[in-house]
Order: sequence, then structure tokens, then C-alpha cells
Amino acid sequence: MLRYTSTLQPEYGDELERLMFFNPGQQTAMAAIVDSVETFGAPSVYTERGRLRVRVEKLEDVQTLFALDGDTLVGVLVYSRVALERLVVIHIAVEQDYSAHGKFAQNMLVMRMLELLRNNARRIKGIETIRMMYGDNRVRDFSV
Repeated sequence: MLRYTSTLQPEYGDELERLMFFNPGQQTAMAAIVDSVETFGAPSVYTERGRLRVRVEKLEDVQTLFALDGDTLVGVLVYSRVALERLVVIHIAVEQDYSAHGKFAQNMLVMRMLELLRNNARRIKGIETIRMMYGDNRVRDFSV
């Protein structure tokens, strides 16, 4: 059963790094990844106060939503409030089995994580949109 959390224990460090930086599926989103790194800087994983965190070079504060299936890390979504009225999705990574073409595609993991972000954004005063980057400088804003 899938569950979502904003905190992750340090023992998931290798899984998180593999998912974010050595994910075979990242080839399908390479243009968006390059645009995100050029805009916000490279992400990195570190431990703070006994929890795994993600930072991005050019942003002071980013937040992370993790998806787990049982005890297995299967997804990560990194985002930040870059303007008073907007959250921007900086990075999304999912295990190949949970991708749109994987054997657990019916779970629609990316869509579920984005919907959770949208629900959370509705509770944050002033947030009106969530911005997604698609590569080649294409962006799309979704109303909250």
C-alpha cells in the first residue's frame, strides 16, 4: 500500500540518491531535468537532524514529498515556493515499476503525488498555482 511522507530516515539515503540521480527513466525527462538544473541549480541529498533532506543550489528552502510502498522508496517530488503565489515542482522521480509504463502504472504515482501537492497548496495562504517545467523552457501553471 502506498503512503506519503515529508520526512525520511537516513537509512533510505542510498535509495533516494539512486532514485534521483541514477534513475534509468530520467532519459525520458532529460530536457526538463536540464532546464531545472540550469534554473535552480543541482539537487543534493543530505542529513539534517536525523532526517534526509534535499537541497538545491540556488534556492534557500525546498520541500520534499516521498512515496513509499511498504518499506520501499518508490517516488520523490521536490518543490519550493518561489513566489508568494506559486509553488514550482523542481524534480520528480519514480521507480520504473511505478512509471506510466511500469507494472504498477495503475497506481498513477506521479499524478497522486501532484494531487497531494495540490491539496497541500490549497492550505497555504496566497498560493494560486503550481508550476511544472517540461523542458525546452516550456512551463505550465496549474490552478490550485
